[in-house]
Amino acid sequence: MNPHLQSDADPSRSSEEIRQDFLQFFQAKGHEVVPSASLVPEGDGTLLFTNAGMNQFKDVFLGTGQRPYSRAVDTQKCLRVSGKHNDLEEVGHDTYHHTFFEMLGNWSFGDYFKAEAIQWAWELLVERWGLAPDRLYATVHEGDEALGLSADAEAYDLWLSQTPLPEERVLYEPSKENFWMMGDTGPCGPCSELHVDLRPPEVRRERPGRELVNADHPQVMELWNLVFIQYNAQSDGSLEPLEDQHVDTGMGFERMVAVLQGEESTYDTDLFAPLLQAVADLSPRTEIRGYDDLRTEDEEAHDQARIALRVVADHIRAIAFAISDGVMPSNEGRGYVIRRILRRAVRYGYQTLELEEPFLHRLVDPLIEKMGGQFDGLAEQQAFIEQAIRSEEESFLETLGTGIEFFERVAPYVTSFQEKDGDVSDRLVGELQQDSQALDLLQKAYVDTDDSNELLRDFARTARGGTLPGQIAFLLHDTYGFPIDLTRLMARERGLEVDMTGYEQLMDRQQERARAASDFAVDQSNVHAWQSVSEGNEASFFVGYDQDSVDDAEIRAVRVVETDDGQQYEVELSRTPFYAEAGGQVGDTGTLHIGGEQVRVLDTQREGERIAHAVKDLPDDMGGAVQAQVDVQRRERIKTHHTATHLMHAVLRDTLGDHVQQKGSLVAPDRLRFDFSHFDAVDEDTLRDMERRINTVIQENIPKQEAREVPIDEAMDRGATALFDEQYGDRVRVITFDPDFSMELCGGTHVDATGEIGLFRFLSEGSVASGVRRVEAVAGGAALEHVASELDTLSRARRQFRSLHTSLPEAIAELQAERDRLDEELDQLRRDQLSSQLDTFIAENATTVDGVTIVTGRLDRASMDDLQELGQQFRDKLGEGAVGVLGSVGKEGEKAYVVATVADDLLDQGQLRAGDLVGTLGDRLGGGGGGRPSLASAGGRDPEALDAVLDEVPALVRDCLV
Repeated sequence: MNPHLQSDADPSRSSEEIRQDFLQFFQAKGHEVVPSASLVPEGDGTLLFTNAGMNQFKDVFLGTGQRPYSRAVDTQKCLRVSGKHNDLEEVGHDTYHHTFFEMLGNWSFGDYFKAEAIQWAWELLVERWGLAPDRLYATVHEGDEALGLSADAEAYDLWLSQTPLPEERVLYEPSKENFWMMGDTGPCGPCSELHVDLRPPEVRRERPGRELVNADHPQVMELWNLVFIQYNAQSDGSLEPLEDQHVDTGMGFERMVAVLQGEESTYDTDLFAPLLQAVADLSPRTEIRGYDDLRTEDEEAHDQARIALRVVADHIRAIAFAISDGVMPSNEGRGYVIRRILRRAVRYGYQTLELEEPFLHRLVDPLIEKMGGQFDGLAEQQAFIEQAIRSEEESFLETLGTGIEFFERVAPYVTSFQEKDGDVSDRLVGELQQDSQALDLLQKAYVDTDDSNELLRDFARTARGGTLPGQIAFLLHDTYGFPIDLTRLMARERGLEVDMTGYEQLMDRQQERARAASDFAVDQSNVHAWQSVSEGNEASFFVGYDQDSVDDAEIRAVRVVETDDGQQYEVELSRTPFYAEAGGQVGDTGTLHIGGEQVRVLDTQREGERIAHAVKDLPDDMGGAVQAQVDVQRRERIKTHHTATHLMHAVLRDTLGDHVQQKGSLVAPDRLRFDFSHFDAVDEDTLRDMERRINTVIQENIPKQEAREVPIDEAMDRGATALFDEQYGDRVRVITFDPDFSMELCGGTHVDATGEIGLFRFLSEGSVASGVRRVEAVAGGAALEHVASELDTLSRARRQFRSLHTSLPEAIAELQAERDRLDEELDQLRRDQLSSQLDTFIAENATTVDGVTIVTGRLDRASMDDLQELGQQFRDKLGEGAVGVLGSVGKEGEKAYVVATVADDLLDQGQLRAGDLVGTLGDRLGGGGGGRPSLASAGGRDPEALDAVLDEVPALVRDCLV
């Protein structure tokens, strides 16, 4: 502990207490405690992950949304992996970077402003938490001539009048540090920040802290940023005052905990201590007892172990929270970011901590023990999170070791070539030509170069600059699953760069999936602004729960949109029965009748607070009364599938377990699709059993119970099921079909009783991602149509059999039995043909080496099982004093197999063993093998080398006899 950090540092004060103290402090001042939003931003295509506390309130600042409270306080889950202060490559190498972090914040929406924000910040930090006042500095905006702003004298005066800070510790700073903008246009305003100087007193006397504020000094750091949103930036660069002024504050939780616990690093706090110890306990290295208990005198090994421990402890937080919010590791978008983070952690564990088996999933339990009290989604999905992580670990570990060996074989040559003159480089090229393993690896990377000399010259040209060629980085990514930043990290550890231009060219050529977060933003440049048609400030009013038509609606606004089918329009009505697509349920279609004209509604979507009706043409009379009519028949089929989805969800959870969580859905008029968290395939018998249970519930005709505007806490207390990746308001709609069976938060349309569904039928079950299964099904009329089609198919199949005295299943079974019998006869004929070649090999291919008879032969299209059976026959035919080797290229032509036999008398001499022989042969084929001393087998992925390998057998036997 650093005794100079603050006046009342208390290492016994837990992070849980600090977090709760912050929330209760502002709750006592009239703030609503709101839960953290998901790490996946809702309805914001410009963000990959939630990266700031203000993300969930962005609509309020933009004026497109409202909240039922004017003051809020929260702790927000955030994830950052890029940017000035969030470089993934730095995480773990220093003691303050993180991927996942919490942002504490208090908010005012048109309520209090600068005076209260400043007063309460000082009250919490100094009067409640006991930070030493003489270590604190406040900054305010110095003004900006380009923005037409003078200095923020109001904030400056408030710091001096409401706190004991002297003038020399209230600093004016430029817009770069102290002016916040949401974007080029929109809400913005000056900031006021609190900084703390954590240096020892004697150092502070030598140089005042004011000179180090905003200078990236590790001990003079920002604690809290108070943003005063009071302007609206215009497209011409000017600022207009906002009618409502807001406060948006952000305090880094991990940093604040370190200060209050008297620690110099966030990794030394109780937030990370349990995770760091858990990782150390998992490591088989006996000298790693704990983060602060590394029993090694090698300073470099000591530092590397601490780096690895920090990487793993940080990354498991990001991985687990992301998966709990529905982000599965994958090769695209958010999933690719999580895959990069997970694989980086696995590599550090594997290479530095010697964790060669899956281990990350075992850290979920200590993480939940520390953070599950605040974020209950972790504990509720623990089993699923652990299995998702383990599955990804197992997949990467299959190739990680081989990839690292490849890198370690080639990288030293890059280092050797660096800064060498021509003569030395020529000598190194010669050495590389003699290193057959390294040369083979380079040839795998340089697939476009057939000439090995040209390959080596190309490699040397790049390597002389201390650069790992892009071809190698691409092979590590494409073959061994190494994210490029992992390869760059490994190169940097050797003082090397990576040829990113060459790598990206290869990625482009193979049209690999996009990796950068910038590719994620939605292009909306083809969408025109809404044009007002009639008065009315209220949002679109949906009446579709109670009626399927309205007679007196007005057109509020329209806009032009460009689609793949050409120009269309979107219409907003004052009142509408049309359901806008949400929660998996597709949008309604129907018609609008205006002054004798009929306009077809093609789709319905929600655009912010508006319900947008897509139409091909606009009516001539835009001001007339609108009769809006939903396509009732289509709506009924959708309702049937939506209610069937609820029943199916309940049965899935009851049958497979509570870990089942909805991960996606489609509710359409012709079918339903449902994605859910579960790793194992659902077998046919289980599907049919669940189908019967669902149909039983349908026959019971359970009435729907609908409750609207239920406080969300009350709904959850009742036992309603909520989706973890959905954002709910303070009041929700609850749909129940028997409280003990199905109760869900849902905004969709449903049948009035389960009997209206009629029939339910599963269509398919399969995997869509690691740990996510998908079922498709039909209900109601669609199910009846499906059953009728199945019966028709069955009837047509039955007519294919001439005899009517045998049932169809029996007839099919007879056909299958006949097919199996013919397959066995054909297989036996093939084996007999292969066996007949053994005598030919003995007669024509036998050679003698030092008194040992050696016979080899190639049998094409023989499997490994075939070879092993034939190998025993071959050994029996050869008798004493003989070695036999048979080889084959598999049926698919992608693998080669060999089997070797050694006679008993040769085994007694102790010089020859079949296992040793196939070990060498398997290596030549790019694989490996083993077995008994008398008979052993091997396989490899280089079938073209088989003939050469068989030719080498006599020489290999001679070497063994020497």
